[in-house]
Amino acid sequence: MKGDLQNRIKVYHQAFSRLNKIHKEIAAGEYPSAQLLADLCDVNIRTIRRDLDVLRYDLNAPLKNDRRKKGYFYTDSAWSLPLHKLTEGDLLAFFIAENALRLTGHTPEAAQLKKSLSKLASLLPETVSINLATLNENISFQNPAFEMSPPETFLKLAEASSSQTTVEFDYYSPHSEKSSSRNVDIYQLHNFGGDWYAISFDHQSGQMRDFHVGRITNLKLTTSGFDIDKSLFKKDDYLRTGFNMMRGGKITTVEILFDPYQAQWIRKRNPFHPDENREELADGSLRLSFQIGENGLEAVARFCLQYAGNCIAEKPVRLKEIIRAKLQKAMEMHK
Repeated sequence: MKGDLQNRIKVYHQAFSRLNKIHKEIAAGEYPSAQLLADLCDVNIRTIRRDLDVLRYDLNAPLKNDRRKKGYFYTDSAWSLPLHKLTEGDLLAFFIAENALRLTGHTPEAAQLKKSLSKLASLLPETVSINLATLNENISFQNPAFEMSPPETFLKLAEASSSQTTVEFDYYSPHSEKSSSRNVDIYQLHNFGGDWYAISFDHQSGQMRDFHVGRITNLKLTTSGFDIDKSLFKKDDYLRTGFNMMRGGKITTVEILFDPYQAQWIRKRNPFHPDENREELADGSLRLSFQIGENGLEAVARFCLQYAGNCIAEKPVRLKEIIRAKLQKAMEMHK
């Protein structure tokens, strides 16, 4: 009986995850065909047609097929998957579980929590995302996030992003060592490396900014609403412009060469950047290349310094200059 129940739960999760993926593809406005959706979900086209019927008839999705564009679209672009909306309690449970995961180490409970958290992540609203790559690695989460984010702040930000309500708060910048008052529209709550960021349109600068949730205080919802400007923000495109949540500036190509010794571990790791290209060289070396905004080079430099003596920053020249300056300063400090 227990095994039968587990199988039913597994089937339900697979079906919902598939519906969620189909919904996202259609909502993106790319007019996906049934065959394209079948390929993306790795199922046959009959299964996709049944899923489309579930959307149309069971969930009352405003789903139509555009014969000219040979794909599906929503007549109401604001429609969302009903089961996609989590309660405040669900969001809080996810937040607590994500923090708890880093404290569980390699115990059997950690493996189960990783599995459960990955499933729960598939139910998150569109405005909340988490980088789950580390959940699939055999690593220990014994240290908490660099800066812990208060649950009440996380929940209020989730509410603001979901309802598209402008918020105001005080924000501390470790770079300027000062706090400033900000008015922002939160487009996405994103988790990277255990830290939560509010990716937002900042009214003061008129640009997109990443605000670390742990540095936000005196958070208040305003009476103003906002519409997401898709010309400013598409999540996947936006995230690939940075490195370790540092972004901005002119797009530049980064090339890092790992020697044969270090390459044997690097090639086993998940990609460090969404658009990363890996080139295997005849001597066993490994070259990584990707494109980011120049403002992210500081983070790339810190990444390279982890492997000092076993990697070479080949491009761009600015990256070499940053690394050289840091090494020279370190040598002076350790005389």
